[in-house]
Amino acid sequence: MPVIQPDTSAATEMAAIEPGTYPAKVVSVEYKMSKSGNPMIVPKFEITVEGKNRTRNAYLVITGEGAYGFDQLLRATGFSEQADQYRDPQQANPPFDTDDLVGCELQVVVDTEMYQNQKRDTIKSYLKA
Repeated sequence: MPVIQPDTSAATEMAAIEPGTYPAKVVSVEYKMSKSGNPMIVPKFEITVEGKNRTRNAYLVITGEGAYGFDQLLRATGFSEQADQYRDPQQANPPFDTDDLVGCELQVVVDTEMYQNQKRDTIKSYLKA
């Protein structure tokens, strides 16, 4: 049998985060298309839970009726003026550089749900830090 030297000191905790409100920071943002073909962003958050940082993604459509989460994220990260412009059907929608979200600090509200018989956490909403 082989003799190995494991080192799990950098292993990331993947257990579900307990429901609650936690401080977070946006560490990156990707642009993608949803399964139904709608434009979306996938911000990656570093969430502080009991003094340790945990990484989670959110999947936010940026157009149509499902864009509430994106609107909420903009408002929580200090982009309320832009959020107002995107919500007003009388105004032209200016472009938004998602890199401007990187480094923004906020509060995230985490909840849990069952997925394929496993407890998983999900970010339900966004609040100002």
